[in-house]
Amino acid sequence: MIAVEDDVFAVSEAQFGTYDDAKATALKMKRQRKRTNSRSHSSEGNDDPVSPISEELPKLKLDASFKRDRRSRTGSRGLPKKGGAGGKGVWGKAGDELSSSAAKDKKDPNFEESEMDKDISLASYIPILDKEEIDKNVKPLLVEYFENGELEECITAIGTFNIGPDNIGDVLTLAVSMALESSAGKREACSKLIADMYGRLVEPKFMEDAFLVLLKQIPDLVLDNPNAPDDVGKFLARAIADDCLPPAYLKRLASFDLPKISQKAVLHASSLLTMKLAMSKISNIWGVEGLDTETKYYSNKLWFIIKEYLKSSELEEVKTSLRELDIPHFHHEVVYEAIVLAMEQRVTEFKTHAQRIIDLLQYLGKASIITPDQFEKGFKRVTDDLPELTLDIPSASNLYCTFCDMCVTQNFMSEETYDMVFPPTRGRKRFVSEGDGGKVKTTI
Repeated sequence: MIAVEDDVFAVSEAQFGTYDDAKATALKMKRQRKRTNSRSHSSEGNDDPVSPISEELPKLKLDASFKRDRRSRTGSRGLPKKGGAGGKGVWGKAGDELSSSAAKDKKDPNFEESEMDKDISLASYIPILDKEEIDKNVKPLLVEYFENGELEECITAIGTFNIGPDNIGDVLTLAVSMALESSAGKREACSKLIADMYGRLVEPKFMEDAFLVLLKQIPDLVLDNPNAPDDVGKFLARAIADDCLPPAYLKRLASFDLPKISQKAVLHASSLLTMKLAMSKISNIWGVEGLDTETKYYSNKLWFIIKEYLKSSELEEVKTSLRELDIPHFHHEVVYEAIVLAMEQRVTEFKTHAQRIIDLLQYLGKASIITPDQFEKGFKRVTDDLPELTLDIPSASNLYCTFCDMCVTQNFMSEETYDMVFPPTRGRKRFVSEGDGGKVKTTI
């Protein structure tokens, strides 16, 4: 108890007045008691007895608003003292760096390998991609692979993601679905991608699960590709031929509850594997050897299409065949092969075949199959290859000039394109005759 004089506490209820006056008086008395206590201890010492309080303060009659007041009645905030540590964005109190344990991150400038706990090992964690993230991250890599054919680069890029064994079937389905919408060369590239993924990105025991996911997705794939069951059956047979799947896998598929349309793919794969010389035929099941030989393959295809047109004059059939090939970036080859085929005919029949070729090119241009820039590129290729064409067709230059004149007369070729084919500053090469061996006149 604090020793104070009795008259200090002789306070009546009437002296306080209002609530604010009472509170101010109470605080004033509290400060006065502290000053009295400090003076008594400093002057009299600690051995003096302490007299008890003789009287207590009378109880105040406070308002109801005072009882509902949530503010502290002690005058202090009541917050814990952190000593400058523990706040947001604060690492600790000053001096904690002296007593803290050793840094455990090798990138920390304070890291000391000698102080590192040997029982702790640090490793980077790459989160597993879900189906949406696979479409977002892996699809651009597949698009680039189908364009440039860089298999090793594609495998390395896909390996940087943590796909997980349960989601590898989504990658396989994505690659196959993209290949089904493209040409035979891209399907061959997809088969090589599957064979290269085996053992590197996909463990052998998970490859069967991946193809099972692909087979279950056939009902969705057939909506955009009616031939999806047969094509997936070819991918399945090719995977068995490439030793990515065991031959007994087709028998094990009978124990799964697959849709009927998926069972059709399994039956097609089984029939391919049971024919004569199956392995050698399945290795070239798409008709091409890959993206590297795709140019020669399509050049031969276009040559046969135009050759057939010169016999039948079926314009619609040519348009359908070009759309099935799905090579819009290579349509300048159509212009090139058509002009060369016209020049290879007999001289007496040249104008007849040249007119058919002009009709074909005009038809494909109006149908937006061949774009104007592809036309210009095709004509320019013929111009650049004239010296080589003359070795096989001695009158190639004269025939080509006649063909271009017919195009200008029928408003098929513009004057700008004609000037590009035969620049005025260079002049056209004129040959003496068909039997001169391709020698150029020295004087004109």
